[in-house]
Amino acid sequence: MTLRQVGSAVGIALLGSLLANVFRDRLDVTGLPAEAAGTAGDSVVAAHLVAEKAGPGEAARLAASANGAYVHGMGVILLVCGIAALVSALLAAAFLPNSPVVRRTEREEAPVVAAPAGDAGQ
Repeated sequence: MTLRQVGSAVGIALLGSLLANVFRDRLDVTGLPAEAAGTAGDSVVAAHLVAEKAGPGEAARLAASANGAYVHGMGVILLVCGIAALVSALLAAAFLPNSPVVRRTEREEAPVVAAPAGDAGQ
C-alpha cells in the first residue's frame, strides 16, 4: 500500500513537472516585459491574468497562446500515460504467472429441468 501511494505521488509530480515545462516552452511571451513573461509562464491562470493587464492586441494573443500551450502539454501528458499503461500491460502479461484453467469434466451433467409455472401450487 505504501509503495502504491509513494509511486502515485511521484508519478503525479513527474507528470506535473513535464506539463509545466511543455507549457512554458510553448507559451509565446514575445513583447512582454521579463517579469510579466515569467509570471505568465507559471500557469494558464497566471497567463490569463497577465493578458488582462496587457493591451487589447496582446491580451488576445497571450490568452490564445496560453490555451494552446496548455492543450499541447496535456496531449503530451496523455501520450506519456498511454505509453506507460501499454508498457505496464506488456510487463504484466510477460511476468505474471498464468492463472489455472478450469478444465471441463468429460461427462456432461444432466441439465436441471424446472417445473412449469402453472404447476407450482399443486
